[in-house]
Amino acid sequence: MNNVAWIGLGHMGVPMSAHLVKAGHKVRGFDIEESAREAARAHGVEVSGSVAEAVRDAEVVFTMLQSGVVVEEVLTGPDGAFAHMPKGSVVADCSTIGIDMARSLHSRAKEHGVGFVDAPVSGGVQGAEDASLTLMLGGDADDVARATPLIEQIGSYIVHVGPSGDGQAMKVVNNAMMGISMAASCEASVLAQRLGLDPQVFYDIVLRSSGDSWAFRNWFPLPGVVPTSPSSHGYEPGFMIDLLHKDLRLATATAEEFDVRLDTARTAMRLFAAASAAGAGKRDCTALALELGARDEPEAASV
Repeated sequence: MNNVAWIGLGHMGVPMSAHLVKAGHKVRGFDIEESAREAARAHGVEVSGSVAEAVRDAEVVFTMLQSGVVVEEVLTGPDGAFAHMPKGSVVADCSTIGIDMARSLHSRAKEHGVGFVDAPVSGGVQGAEDASLTLMLGGDADDVARATPLIEQIGSYIVHVGPSGDGQAMKVVNNAMMGISMAASCEASVLAQRLGLDPQVFYDIVLRSSGDSWAFRNWFPLPGVVPTSPSSHGYEPGFMIDLLHKDLRLATATAEEFDVRLDTARTAMRLFAAASAAGAGKRDCTALALELGARDEPEAASV
């Protein structure tokens, strides 16, 4: 049995931490939202009153938060995890925070005598619930080795991509592709709807044709066709529009730094930005179809 801390008990964090509880580990969790704390308690997580309390005897500290800024706030500073974790313990950050932030936190962790592994995930809430996530690990080999036995409880495909930041690099590229696929799936589904095609027939044919993609297959954006898609559950997230917009901004900013054109990702980013500006930012990314269906030519919001 290991002592584990889990910071960030949202739609992903609760089922992921629950797998560690089921595996027999002692898990202390923290979140600023009471609803998240209650959900975690229901799955056997011991909820702490602060980050410092949650991490005080943890061998591995997991973070699953919405942005690099939040991760940095949680890990650094006098009340942060780095200052209160036992020496030799490791943070495994499952958030999407960007390459530079991951490398900065790796360096700051070392100053405190602890390890840091960037461990972003892919697979969504369904993958979190059934422990089928893909995890892309960046960090020192020793830190990765200490964290991997616990990471194996929450994912089915785990790869040490390379040194610190490489996990985030892999996630940035992957999510650029996913965001493009999601935008295309929403646009095409709205067109099919306008043409009067039966959504089930449309889905079944594309699933067996050249238009298929992971996003289309698992997160079909019209309701009542794929039972596990957020579109069939009132477009409750899932993966929020605001988060996908953030990931696409990371991808396009990274591409600019390396002088690579990411025109399709930039177009997808503008579509999700417009949906967010229209008030749909907290809905699942499949809700882009609702926004596209509400107007003939979506206006691009400033990004």
